[in-house]
Amino acid sequence: MPENGVRSTYSQAPFKISMHDLGGEISTGTAFHYLHNETRFIVTNWHNLTGKDFFSGDNLNKSGRTPLWIEVHTASWQSSTTNHTRNFGIVSRRVEIYGDPEAQLDKLWLEHPHQRCDVVAIAHPKPDQEPEFMHNSVNMISGARVPVLPGELAFVIGFPRGLQTGFGLPIWKSTFIASEPFYNVDVGGRRVPAFFLDGYTRQGMSGSPVFARFRGMWDAKDPYKAIDLDDPDFWYRDDVNIFGSEATEFIGIYSGRIPESEGEAALGLCWTKDAIAQVCSAHFRKGLPVASHQ
Repeated sequence: MPENGVRSTYSQAPFKISMHDLGGEISTGTAFHYLHNETRFIVTNWHNLTGKDFFSGDNLNKSGRTPLWIEVHTASWQSSTTNHTRNFGIVSRRVEIYGDPEAQLDKLWLEHPHQRCDVVAIAHPKPDQEPEFMHNSVNMISGARVPVLPGELAFVIGFPRGLQTGFGLPIWKSTFIASEPFYNVDVGGRRVPAFFLDGYTRQGMSGSPVFARFRGMWDAKDPYKAIDLDDPDFWYRDDVNIFGSEATEFIGIYSGRIPESEGEAALGLCWTKDAIAQVCSAHFRKGLPVASHQ
């Protein structure tokens, strides 16, 4: 861990996105990369790309504007012409979301093959100019599995109201898992593959990766298996994280607070990582091309 530099690899995962039409920027949000079947995807929320409320279908922009393309704000190597050194900083790149942007036809994003989800993915390879240590796929950062339990801590890492630090690093918002994660929730009149988070999040964090952190003792192979300290073989096991251990696991994507009619509960939604994998798998059934960028 460097003292002078980025101290958490999880800070290097998400990146800011901005939604645009011919009139300029409409809004900002968050996205991240996800690796599925050796293909890298940009993952964010459906409502970021469509500009429409996921539950009501209403336009999120008061003027009725909807995105024609997005810009991703990611780290990129930049050569200096003065001292012949190579540094990196945040660069904006246009990523197409429609085959025909002006007519909003031939959408290039993937959706869940079986049910509506506020999750979309766009196949997008890593540019040559992007540093190898930045924007790693969230499901490849750590192989750890932890007990994901109601009441435990979860971090939503993104860009609230476009706010960033340093050269373009995200903000960590702490939340608590507020419902049983195995069970889908009923929101806006439909059951969705998500669970609730309780935390003080803000606009712009839609599309943020969510990571669960657990401190304690658990079975590294089966986090939900009870541990028997009286087992005579317990102290010979090498698959138990003992007291004081800590690990972090990617658990899903944040999509904002639940609809206004239910919003007094002050809960946000975390769509499951299984839903993300199912969205990305649609790429291989449809044979879609990777997204173009400028």
